[in-house]
Amino acid sequence: MSIIAVGVSLIAAAVLERTPHGIRVEVDNGYMEVAVTSAGFRIGLSSDKNTVACNTTMLEPNMKYPDFQVINQTIISEGGRVSIQGNGFSLMDTKSQYIVSGTVSLDSDSVGISLVNNPNSLYFGSGSGLDDGGMLSATSSYTYVWNEKVYVPHYWSNSGYSALGVVPEWRNFNPGNSYPVHWGTDSQSVNWQFSSTQKADMYLMPAKTMDEGSQQYWTLIGSPLVIPRYAFGFLACRWGWQDRQYIESTLNTFRNESWPIDGWISDFGWFTDVNDYDFPPTGSPTYQDFGYNNATFPQPVQQLKTYREDLNLRFAGIRKPRLGNTALLQMAKSKGWLDSQGTGDNLRNLNFTKPEVRDWYSQINSHYLPDGVNFWWNDEAEYEYFAFYNWNTAQVAELSAYDSNRRFFSLNRAFTPGMQRLGATVWTGDQQSTWDNLRLHPGYLLKWQQAGIGFIACDTGGFSASNDVELLVRWYQVSAFMSIMRVHSTKAVTPHFPFLYGPDAAAAFRFTMNLRYKFIPMIYSLAHKQHDDKIPIFRALMAEWPTDPAVGTNFPWQWLVGSHLMVAPILEQGGWGQVHMPKLESGVWYQFNTSTVITVDVVPFGPNTPWETIPMYARSGAIIPLAPLVLYTDLLPGGPLEVQVYAGCNGSFTFVEDDGETYDYLKNIKKTTTFTYNDNTKTLSWNSEGTFTGPNLFTQIKMTFFQSSGRSESAVVSFGKSGSLKA
Repeated sequence: MSIIAVGVSLIAAAVLERTPHGIRVEVDNGYMEVAVTSAGFRIGLSSDKNTVACNTTMLEPNMKYPDFQVINQTIISEGGRVSIQGNGFSLMDTKSQYIVSGTVSLDSDSVGISLVNNPNSLYFGSGSGLDDGGMLSATSSYTYVWNEKVYVPHYWSNSGYSALGVVPEWRNFNPGNSYPVHWGTDSQSVNWQFSSTQKADMYLMPAKTMDEGSQQYWTLIGSPLVIPRYAFGFLACRWGWQDRQYIESTLNTFRNESWPIDGWISDFGWFTDVNDYDFPPTGSPTYQDFGYNNATFPQPVQQLKTYREDLNLRFAGIRKPRLGNTALLQMAKSKGWLDSQGTGDNLRNLNFTKPEVRDWYSQINSHYLPDGVNFWWNDEAEYEYFAFYNWNTAQVAELSAYDSNRRFFSLNRAFTPGMQRLGATVWTGDQQSTWDNLRLHPGYLLKWQQAGIGFIACDTGGFSASNDVELLVRWYQVSAFMSIMRVHSTKAVTPHFPFLYGPDAAAAFRFTMNLRYKFIPMIYSLAHKQHDDKIPIFRALMAEWPTDPAVGTNFPWQWLVGSHLMVAPILEQGGWGQVHMPKLESGVWYQFNTSTVITVDVVPFGPNTPWETIPMYARSGAIIPLAPLVLYTDLLPGGPLEVQVYAGCNGSFTFVEDDGETYDYLKNIKKTTTFTYNDNTKTLSWNSEGTFTGPNLFTQIKMTFFQSSGRSESAVVSFGKSGSLKA
C-alpha cells in the first residue's frame, strides 16, 4: 500500500510505502525506512528496497512492536514521533517536542547519518579504554574490542535521546576486532559512518535522562540477567596455582582465618602444565585443551567435590578461544572451523560464528560441568568483534543441556551488546599495577555499564608486578563497590590474597571484604532492579544531579549505589582525596553508618587517612539493607537483616530474595519486600509479596536509625509479610 504525503516538508511530496512496522521513502541513491521498535524508532537505510532490520546479535531477539499511525509524513507511536523531511528526519517526543534531526547519505560502499550537535550536547555510553577513562562523556568513538578496551556503537545524549548503529553481521570486518560503525562530532553535527556496506540501521530512542537512556537501551538490546548470588562474593584468582598442595593450603587459609570468600579461579594451570603462547600454528601433539593438569588436579572430580562441599567454594577455570593440540587443530582446519584472520596465536582461533563449531565446543567442553566446574573465565577472544558473544552462546548451550535451570555465569575480557542477556559479565582486562590504572576504574565501571553490560569486575591490584601495598588496599576498596569483587595477578608476583601483606594491610583488607559481604543483600536487590526496571546498579552522579557544576557531567570518581548511597574511595597515593557533595533539594548528607551530618561542599582527605577509611555517604531518606557478617553467601541470612534508615526525607527501597541459583526468578518465584520510610512519623514499614519460601530468607529484622541528634537501634522483630518499626 502507498500513500501520498501532503504535509509541509522540505520536498513537495514524497511517496510513502507502508512496511510492516513503519513507512519507507526513496532518498538519494537508495531508500529510508522509519519503523517503530520496542524502544523508539529505527531509521533503516539501504541501496535497494530491502530496508528490513539488519540481522544482529546486539538486539533483543523477541522485539515487541507497538501500534503506530501515519499522518502526512510523520509516524507516531507510544514512544514519540518521527517526521520525514526529504533526505532527512526529525525525532520528537510524545508531546511533539523536538529532540534531534538528521540527514542521511548513501554511496557505493558506505552509509552516513548526520545528526544535529547542539553546543551543550554531551555523549555517554560508548565504552572506554586506557586513554579516556577519566571522562564520562566522549566526542567520538571508533567501535572495537581489545584487552582493556571496549567500544560499542551507542551513546546517550543529554539532548534527550539514545542512539545505536547497526550493520548486517558478516565475517571479515577489517580489522576483525572492529565493527564498521563509528561516530564523531564537529561544531554542528554528530557524524555516524557505516563503512563497507550499503545497508545500515540507526535506532533512535527518546530519553530525557541518563536513567531513561539506560532503560530505552536495555529495552532494545535486552536486560542483564541476574547472575548467581555467589558471584557477588569475593573471588580469588591468580596465574600460578602451582600444585594440589598449594591450592589446598591457600583455600584452607582463607577458611581457617575466616576470610569471606565464595569462589576461586585458575589460569592455565588447572587444565594444562604449559601455556601455548609460543606454539606454532600447528600446535603441540602433547597439549591438552580439554583435560586436567595432573599437578593441580590429579583427582579432579574428588577435589572439586571437596572444595565445594567442605570448603563451600565454587570454581572457575580459564578458557581460551583457540586450540593448542595438533590433532584437534588438524581436524578443525579440515572442517574449516578456524578463524581466517590474524597471525600467531590467532591462526589457531575457533570461528564461533559457525553453528557446528559452537555445537562441537559445547559437547567437548561439557564434561567439566558434572566434574564440578561452576562457571567460566573466558580470555583473549578479541580477534573478532562478536567472538565473545558467540563463544558464550556455546557455553550457555552446554550448561542448558546439563541443567537448564541453573544460572549461567561467565567472566570475559571484553563484551558486545547482547552478552548481558546471557548472564555473561566482563572484567577490565590485564591492567597495570599503577595508581593511574586504579583511577581509571570508576570510569570503567560507569561507562561500560552505560555501554550495555550489567556486571563489571577487574584485576584488583592490577595484573602486573607491584610492591605497593597501599595501592592494593585502595584497589580492594574500589572493587568492593563494583559489580564483582575479584583479585588477580600474574604468576611472577605475590598473589593479591589478603593474608600475604602483613597485619596492617590484612586489617584493611578484612574491613573491606566484610563490608562487601554486608552489602550483598542491597547489591543483589539492585541487580534485580537492573533486570526488571533497567536501571543500573551503579550510577553516575549525573543521573541524579545533571546540572550540579561540581559533580555533574564528567565526574566519574564518585558514584551511587542505587539512589541514596554515594561512594568515593581514595584514589591517590598517600590517602589524599576530596569528596564533592552534591547539592540536595531536601534533606542532608550523612557520613555512612554515623549520625554525622556533612555541612561542607567538599570533604578533604589527607596523609593521615587510615587504610580502613572508605568515604561513603547516605542521603536523607536512604534505606540500606545490610546482612550480618557471613563467610560465604550460602550462609545467608546468617541472622537478622539490619535496615539502616537516614532521617530527613521519606524514602523507599525494594528488597528482593530468591534461591540465588536458578532462573526461577524469571517465573516470579521470588520474595519482593517494599520498604517505605515516613519521616514525619519516623516509621519504617514493609509489605512483601511473592511465592518464594526457600531456606535463605531473612526471618528477622532490626532497624538502625540515624538522625543529626544521634543513632538508635530497634529491637529484633519477626520479618513477616508486613510490619513496621518506629524510631
